[in-house]
Amino acid sequence: MTDGIQEHLPHRHPFLLVDRILEREPGVRVVAEKLVSYGDPILQGHFQGRPLVPGVLMIEMLAQAGGFLETDSLTGKAIFLAGVQDARFKAPAFPGDRLRLEVLSEGSFAGMMKLAGTVSCEGRVLCSAKLMVKKVGP
Repeated sequence: MTDGIQEHLPHRHPFLLVDRILEREPGVRVVAEKLVSYGDPILQGHFQGRPLVPGVLMIEMLAQAGGFLETDSLTGKAIFLAGVQDARFKAPAFPGDRLRLEVLSEGSFAGMMKLAGTVSCEGRVLCSAKLMVKKVGP
């Protein structure tokens, strides 16, 4: 599923951090992809001579991928990151890396969703975290 990302998420360039949805089971599981390119604005100035993806943006990638757990489009709405637990950063991501973003639903309550996610590249886990996100809007 490459089409429909901008129809589903409210994020836009340069802060749209999901390139493709590989697998999707609404309410249960999403597998998405982000290809890190040398010209990616998220790498400008981080760090000169050795660009890498900031860990906090890997967390944002997971939160955006988690938006695809929702059945309906999030256009006109927003998802706010309300909490991060057990974040682990095991290795950096570099230009040329194809990142696999896997997000599982761990339940929802009071307008909040609890997610568990991992960012990996070629089978190596780069980042993992549990997230709380809140959907706001009509």
